Amino acid sequence: MTLSTLPRARIAQRHYQPDGGATAVAAPRLSQPARYVLQPGLELLRDARGGVLLCLKPLLALRLNRQATALLDALRQPRGIADLASQPGIELTPAAVTAFVDGLVRRRLALWLPPALAVWPTVSIIVPARGRARATRRCVQSLLALDYPAGHLEILVVDDASTPPLASMLQDLPITLLRQERNIGQSAARNLAAAAAARGSILAFTDNDCTVEPDWLRALVPYLADPKIAIVGGRVLAAPAQGPIAAFEAVRSPLDMGDAATEVTPTAAVSYLPTCNLLVKRDALLAQAGFDARLRVGEDVDFIWRVLRAGARAWYAPQGRIVHDHRVRWRDWLRRRADYGSSEAILQQRHPEGRRRMPLPLIGLLALLALALIPPLGWWSAGPAALAAVLLGAELIEKRRKLQNLAVLPPTGSIAAALGREHAAAFYHLSANATRYYSLPLLLAGLIWPWCWPPVILLLAVAPLFDYRRLRPPLSRAAFVGLYWLELAAYQVGIWRGCWRQRTLRPLLPRAIWRR
Repeated sequence: MTLSTLPRARIAQRHYQPDGGATAVAAPRLSQPARYVLQPGLELLRDARGGVLLCLKPLLALRLNRQATALLDALRQPRGIADLASQPGIELTPAAVTAFVDGLVRRRLALWLPPALAVWPTVSIIVPARGRARATRRCVQSLLALDYPAGHLEILVVDDASTPPLASMLQDLPITLLRQERNIGQSAARNLAAAAAARGSILAFTDNDCTVEPDWLRALVPYLADPKIAIVGGRVLAAPAQGPIAAFEAVRSPLDMGDAATEVTPTAAVSYLPTCNLLVKRDALLAQAGFDARLRVGEDVDFIWRVLRAGARAWYAPQGRIVHDHRVRWRDWLRRRADYGSSEAILQQRHPEGRRRMPLPLIGLLALLALALIPPLGWWSAGPAALAAVLLGAELIEKRRKLQNLAVLPPTGSIAAALGREHAAAFYHLSANATRYYSLPLLLAGLIWPWCWPPVILLLAVAPLFDYRRLRPPLSRAAFVGLYWLELAAYQVGIWRGCWRQRTLRPLLPRAIWRR
């Protein structure tokens, strides 16, 4: 279904509109340009040749020439490109400075801070709604409380064939209500509002089971002042609720992308943004014919990856926050996880660039092999463990030598600790991938070959135990690990269902990345 073929909606309650018509985002008026600043935890050590950038978490040391050292020294405080290019010791064009600092941002060595706006653009907020009348009203009331210029804001609610209609619940609120007499789905409802009624140059999307914080738009809109950025999304927090699932969702929801701002790409730590907290330039959405209404799950991933493929950029900014009412009933929760899993097959068929990457740490795999060989081989199983120890020792010596060549030599204990953290992180990611995609076959292997149990249990336990320590949920360790495994078992069932429907094994065949 495309924008041109959407059914007509009955429109009511247009109490106000933003100034002007719907246009592409014009060149914004800024009160302050975008700025860059060095990430915390980095140490810049100057010497006669320039300097060395040192970090112990993770272990990183970069030799810098004099201009790069001057640039990084200037980035100790937030600065714009023009300011950086004019610093003493820097003889680079603004374009060269931009390329350099953008590279730092991609490597997570620097933060990009959006510009400050002198004039705020017009925004159309679109809320698809089916049922949940009281929740819809709470959502709209939170939107009406936004700290944003009223003349530059409109709220569009698409009543997607609710029974009874939502008009009576919303009739006293200054919004535009679009009524559908038959259910067309959330994606088609968003497309309908965007094409038929929205007048803002920016489209903001949320859902009727969400409430937004007052500074939601002010936190996110400045990112779209960058002409290269077409999409920005914020953090999705859990609403207070009772019960173990609610406590688990509060720290492990797939809608929550964490507290670190970053660029969104198919292979990055943040690879997509959920539509319940999403801002899009209107011309970018129309150029892609909106969301694919044939997808009932995964439509947000598909849309964002299509926009990125067209050459635009997307950004995640956790300071733009909303609160979401997660599913807390067992059946609904597990069904939704399975639905999420089922979308992977079609997404990877459409977007090969989004193929999953799976780290395979050699030292961690040798440790698992040694554990598996203990029952059948006894002491002979120490061979893989000894090889892992030798490789680890050789890596420590190599890293110490490289640091010494850079005229930087932290204590050996600090280098060993940093190296240990790297390998622990690599094993965590291996565990997380195995638990999400292969836990059920691995458990079956343990039942068939009992000597596999020790490495299987270790592999499947590391990720949930680490997350329990990191996230500190209000649950017992056993309850958290059990919910973790149950959630991902449902997700795997969904993956297999999607693979069967699409006749593909792409989600189960990642690109292996070998690491020592």
